[in-house]
Amino acid sequence: MSIPDKFHHTLKKLIEQQGIQSQAELESLLNSLVGKPLPELAKEDLTTPEQARELVWEAQVSIIDKGRRLAKKALKLDPDCIEAYEYLGESYQYYYKRQAYFEKGIEIGRRIFGGDFLKANKGHFWHITETRPFMRSLNSLAECYYAPGRTGKAIEIWKELLELNPGDNQGVRYCLLSALLEVKDLETYHIYHKKYKESSAMTLYPQALYTYLRKGDVAESRTRLRAAVKANPHVPPLLFATYPPQEYPYSYMMGSKEEAIIYLHYGWRSWIWAEGAVEWLKRNWMG
Repeated sequence: MSIPDKFHHTLKKLIEQQGIQSQAELESLLNSLVGKPLPELAKEDLTTPEQARELVWEAQVSIIDKGRRLAKKALKLDPDCIEAYEYLGESYQYYYKRQAYFEKGIEIGRRIFGGDFLKANKGHFWHITETRPFMRSLNSLAECYYAPGRTGKAIEIWKELLELNPGDNQGVRYCLLSALLEVKDLETYHIYHKKYKESSAMTLYPQALYTYLRKGDVAESRTRLRAAVKANPHVPPLLFATYPPQEYPYSYMMGSKEEAIIYLHYGWRSWIWAEGAVEWLKRNWMG
């Protein structure tokens, strides 16, 4: 989760240490790193917040008990270490324990990245490495709200993330689209669908459901359903099951069962809670 951050932070530190000024010097540095382990920086060259961050990265590759000790040690060094709160939140299974850590990290993030920083950088937060733990913590908090059914609170966080980073490197648009259908906010759904129109199962199934909710069993909704099924035929059989899939794949290919599972992680309730939607799907998904 934080390993790409480590690369960016280390690279930034090396650039500072070597006094790199030109594109040619930067390319030379990058070429020297190809195929090699990331260089370890001397502790005496690190600031206190940087030392805390290093402890969290060590925690990431440690067993849970050791990782938690390292994260708490990081917070003693730097009480504003959002990475430590993010790690601690992710290290627990139960949402009530996860939520408290994410909220603390977010509180710090709003203080550090608010005000003038927010005004200057809103719209491209993800491209600033320092903000990523804050943004990941926001998304994880949204999950803490969404899983037990506090969908409205999750929606507000996903909207905020898209304001901070419209390019949506985190993929929260998929969660948001299904969540808006779940709460029957079709007007807001339509706004975001137009903004993030794609030809993948993650957007085609919500659009088929949206059309059904708006117009019922008509030619347009059936056409959109066929397009969704063509994009990923694994979704309907999984949706017809008694319970949603319990596993959550770490990656997927378009059209794969893994993609269908990830879609239904957020899309399940939007279909189940829409009156007649699953029955409509059963009647039409093969046609």
